[in-house]
Amino acid sequence: MSRWREHALAQGYFLALACINTLNRWLPFVMRPLLYRACGFRIARSASVQGGVRFFHVGRLSIGEGTLVNRGVYLDNRGGITLGANVSIAHDAKIYTMGHDVHDPAFGTKARAVRIDDHAVVFAGAMIMPGVHLGRGAVVMAGSVVTHDVPERRIVGGNPARDLGERTGELSYRLSRRYWFAH
Repeated sequence: MSRWREHALAQGYFLALACINTLNRWLPFVMRPLLYRACGFRIARSASVQGGVRFFHVGRLSIGEGTLVNRGVYLDNRGGITLGANVSIAHDAKIYTMGHDVHDPAFGTKARAVRIDDHAVVFAGAMIMPGVHLGRGAVVMAGSVVTHDVPERRIVGGNPARDLGERTGELSYRLSRRYWFAH
């Protein structure tokens, strides 16, 4: 394949992705599931993905029952993202799965999937880096940068995130925040 053709295909892909992200921002809530299905996302019917969420790829995204992804969230699903049930991702959080290898002479990319288990909470402005696994009920405080796995029911915060203690109490709640006009 010629370099020109390869470049044109890449540009077309990114144009299509820009259209998907624009549609996600402006489509009425009842039509968004059609967009998600067309993109190959597996999103539970009771999950809520608000307008303004930015996707980095088609496919490679699974969101469980009752999970809430607020506006302004970056879902870098190029390496794969799995969100369990009743996960809360606050506005402007960023979940990354791909980056560049600074030790590679060609500055190549490397990807690692992110998994966030049931009842985990990621507060506003937090960053989850490639390959991180948040255990069941884990909590990431606002503005934190998480570079390592967080065990079940642990609370982390800071940059880089460090352990702040244990999350107590029963984790039996169900999130239900399907607001029709939430953007």
